[in-house]
Amino acid sequence: MNPHSRSGFGLLNSVLLTGSVGLLLWGGLYVGTYSGRFDGNEFSELPYGRPAKVVGGGAAADPLDAQKKAGLIAYGKSCVACHQADGNGNPSLNIPPLTGSDWVLADGPNRMIRIVAHGMQGPVKVSGQVYQGNAMNPWLKTADNPAGLTEQEIADVLTYVRNSWGNKAGGVTAEQVKAVLGETAGRTDAWTAEELDKIPASGGGTAPAPTALTPDQLKEALKKLSADELKAILDGLKAN
Repeated sequence: MNPHSRSGFGLLNSVLLTGSVGLLLWGGLYVGTYSGRFDGNEFSELPYGRPAKVVGGGAAADPLDAQKKAGLIAYGKSCVACHQADGNGNPSLNIPPLTGSDWVLADGPNRMIRIVAHGMQGPVKVSGQVYQGNAMNPWLKTADNPAGLTEQEIADVLTYVRNSWGNKAGGVTAEQVKAVLGETAGRTDAWTAEELDKIPASGGGTAPAPTALTPDQLKEALKKLSADELKAILDGLKAN
């Protein structure tokens, strides 16, 4: 055998070996850099740890995201024991669901704020089904109820409830809660469904326009008026 041929063959082997090692090293470095720790959800054409460039057309951020996260914490603190983690309530204990509830999905939160703040008693019809008289405790934080919810927490938990388990409704602000609490200052009794049905779900106002007095009630009211007040009323009627 020609010794020169053997020498050339050995040189070729060295070149191939060196090239193979180089390719292996390069491949390992590439995989380690771009693999995303071999998590299929993390693959990126950019090195791991470097933020990806945002290209137009991405989904808009949920403006209620932070409130819903805070609301989930408040829900776990105050609501989950009765209404359950899935919002389905407990029909066997007459606890109504929050999922798909017509009360929860109303145009506004006026009634729900009152329920959370002051509680609810008596039967209530939810999405066509009547739940009998299992009272809900008041959850407004007060000196007598230090474990309750603040105005912001009530807003957060209602935002969470109105936008979870398939519910799709608007958010609730601390300002809305504060306004309702101002309208109901001094309230200590739990609400009934009959009372709440008379209150607009959205917008201002705590109750509908006053109903007309009966003749006996009118007589009693007139007796309490002074002579000057009666004269002013009569003058006003003549003017009309």
